[in-house]
Amino acid sequence: MLLWGLVGNWILRWNFDKATYSPGEIATISFWIENTSDTYLYFSDFEIEFDFGTYSVESISGQISPKSNIFLGRARILLPKGVVGRRLFIVRHRVHEYINGTWVDVGVTKYDKKFVLNVYPRPFYKIFISRGLRIEDRAVGDPIVEMIKEWGFETVTIGIERHVPEEQVPITVREEIQKCDAIIAIATPRHLDALTGLWRTLEWLYSETGIAYGLNKPMLILKDKRVSLGGLPSYLTTYKCAPLIEFDPYNLEELRAKLAAVMPSFREWIETRRRQEFFEIIGRLIVGGLAVLGLIALPGIIGSVLGSSKK
Repeated sequence: MLLWGLVGNWILRWNFDKATYSPGEIATISFWIENTSDTYLYFSDFEIEFDFGTYSVESISGQISPKSNIFLGRARILLPKGVVGRRLFIVRHRVHEYINGTWVDVGVTKYDKKFVLNVYPRPFYKIFISRGLRIEDRAVGDPIVEMIKEWGFETVTIGIERHVPEEQVPITVREEIQKCDAIIAIATPRHLDALTGLWRTLEWLYSETGIAYGLNKPMLILKDKRVSLGGLPSYLTTYKCAPLIEFDPYNLEELRAKLAAVMPSFREWIETRRRQEFFEIIGRLIVGGLAVLGLIALPGIIGSVLGSSKK
């Protein structure tokens, strides 16, 4: 016998206790439910599904009367240490509806709407990015810089975040590098060497890495795999004065994974100036490839969604 006679409707609301979290921090989320229908409802089996994993929050559940609003509960979730950036999540839960004197399981509600939780390391460090300004350079450089920002860095490049007259560029470059906590150079192809048949990178990268080396700044070089480094950057990477990570411009997600492996140690290098530990991480990444990553561990602070038991 079919007992279906009513349709439950509700509004699920939540809020996190902070707008932004650090990796490895505990986030607290509170849930409320408003029953806008004429039937009793019971909510349970809540899950918060992030793009990096799913949390079952058994502490969130409860029965709610028709035309009422209640606090469902509060949950604490531990964020992984290796997760940073704007992380997408969805919410789902099970609903029972009281129909004709019987509690009916109307199934799991999974909302299509996605929300964002911000996870960024603290403190923020200011970092100089040496990179090309041409369209073809920025097509690769811009996404890489966004990856770098996810690890708690404020970035500056002359000609992008900072604009000065051309005659002031040399002195401004030195001033900005001096003020920054570190430098990351993105070596993209600039011209093809007719003698060797190898791609060379932009000339400014050699100058800016030279200034940073003279100021003893922590340095990381990200090199397009097609580029052959020369001059000082080649010397710095060969003799372990600056670590090097190669990337494929057509597979930047692989670079994202490599950055996830090395960025915590790069931040520690900035904080403590212990360079050797960072080179050990880079060495393991080069030897083991992405296998080493197995060792790593819409604004979502306030949200609401409409739900219905109608199928």
